[in-house]
Amino acid sequence: MDFTRRRFLQGVGAAGLAMGLERCGGGGGQKPTPRPSKPILVIVNIDGGNDWLNTMPPLSGSNRTVYDAMRPSLGIPGTGAAADDLGGGIGLNKDFYGMYELSTLGRIAWIPGIGMPNPNLSHFVSIDLWGQGAATPNNTGWLGRFADSAFSPSGDVLRGLTVTNDLPVMLRGSSRSFVSITNSSGYVYPAMLRSGRLSASQWDTQAIEDAYGAAVSAPVDPSAPPGLAFAEAVGKQFFDAQNGFGTDGSLAPRTPSLPYPGDAGYPLTGIPTSLANQLKLVAQMLANGIDGEVFFTRLGGFDTHGNQATDHPRLMRALGGSIRAFYEDLGSVDTPFGNAMERTLILAYSEFGRRVPENQGGTDHGTAGLAFCVGRGVSGGMMSNYPDLRDLDGNQNMKYTVDFRSLYATVLEGWLGRSAAETDAILGATYPRLGFV
Repeated sequence: MDFTRRRFLQGVGAAGLAMGLERCGGGGGQKPTPRPSKPILVIVNIDGGNDWLNTMPPLSGSNRTVYDAMRPSLGIPGTGAAADDLGGGIGLNKDFYGMYELSTLGRIAWIPGIGMPNPNLSHFVSIDLWGQGAATPNNTGWLGRFADSAFSPSGDVLRGLTVTNDLPVMLRGSSRSFVSITNSSGYVYPAMLRSGRLSASQWDTQAIEDAYGAAVSAPVDPSAPPGLAFAEAVGKQFFDAQNGFGTDGSLAPRTPSLPYPGDAGYPLTGIPTSLANQLKLVAQMLANGIDGEVFFTRLGGFDTHGNQATDHPRLMRALGGSIRAFYEDLGSVDTPFGNAMERTLILAYSEFGRRVPENQGGTDHGTAGLAFCVGRGVSGGMMSNYPDLRDLDGNQNMKYTVDFRSLYATVLEGWLGRSAAETDAILGATYPRLGFV
């Protein structure tokens, strides 16, 4: 058994190995599959500012020299026990569980050095800038504007979903926002249904729908707070969304085809499970026929100012292990529009990276970061230049090598099927496409 196969077996178990190698063609870089007629996009927000230099450390050359000098305690050793070789003097931390095997199969497009002009080191500002994704921000998000143009204002309520309990700006449109569903009970209105005070047999769906419709179409009180009409419309979307979860507002249960982090039989223990649970819910939705096109998920905790040597490896194992398990699990999910693995692109990003020099126990907010896309339809490899660690800005931060909106433009046009003109309109300007889909 070669080293790659042994690592694969350790990561997903014997059943996952047989399933994964069969679907991925048996090894070696594979040609991407054609864009499906009904694509699915799953966003993974790496929240807190991932220290991607320790995720994808330089292995050789001048970048390695600078890295060693600036990270005497937190630096990741070169190839061997700590990192795999991606080629070109770039490594991949072995704690980033399951990602090296997918990369060697050509299933990951890596985008190091991704950032923006005039970066901001505030989490809140950077999250909003990444969310808006516009040449001229207007308090809507790039996926919200996509939903405005692609989803019906009065229907398609389950096309855009977040499995987080908030609605980030990325998902807000001017006429259409995403719906938040955080568990398999869905979104049930009124709340007394969940508490058991009202049974499903007592729930008059049509009466509640009619009441919502009346509220939405009624004239807005001039003295009411701004946005009331929009809030009413979104409320009706939430009510409509729960109708897609069966008569009692719940999804049929599903057992994943292989273990995720936190499940019995998973080879690693003691790692966060929140992302695994979110991705299992997405797979459950797809297996139940929910016609979602864009899903939003999040793994937090990456603001590693201190205790990074302990926290960051655990977070990488959770991030990589969850994505890898989800990717393999989708291969067992058949939908009316084809196999879910064939239909799905996973896009992972963080609001910024970290500074190159370590502090006392961690790293501080930086600029250029790492994004990556995983899927059968991906043409894998490096899609941007690794920053030159000898050429930092005045705060010892990396200079970005690719604009984050080029990533969005590539996904909107190449995966979600928007025309070039529609893509440019959503983003407010033309950005180079990266060509991985």
